[in-house]
Amino acid sequence: MGIWLKNARAAAQRAQNNEQRRAEGLPVESAAGALPPERRDQLDDIDPAWCPAWPIDWQRSFHLTRQHLDTGGALPTKPGAVVHQGEDLGRWVRT
Repeated sequence: MGIWLKNARAAAQRAQNNEQRRAEGLPVESAAGALPPERRDQLDDIDPAWCPAWPIDWQRSFHLTRQHLDTGGALPTKPGAVVHQGEDLGRWVRT
């Protein structure tokens, strides 16, 4: 499910980039792999937050920080203080 959602988000991003290029009068190389608007609407009906605007790295750090807090950890405020699954949570919090 996670891989499917990642691919759907990437397809939505391709479609959004194509729309932006068209609006700016720039050429669009291909619509292949872009999520059709009706499919995005269907996914939005299921869960409006399925494709957040912020990047996946931000989402990952947010999730790991929430996990850290949920298990009794303190909010890391200094870079390098808490590194979880390769993510520097203190750096993310400071940013």
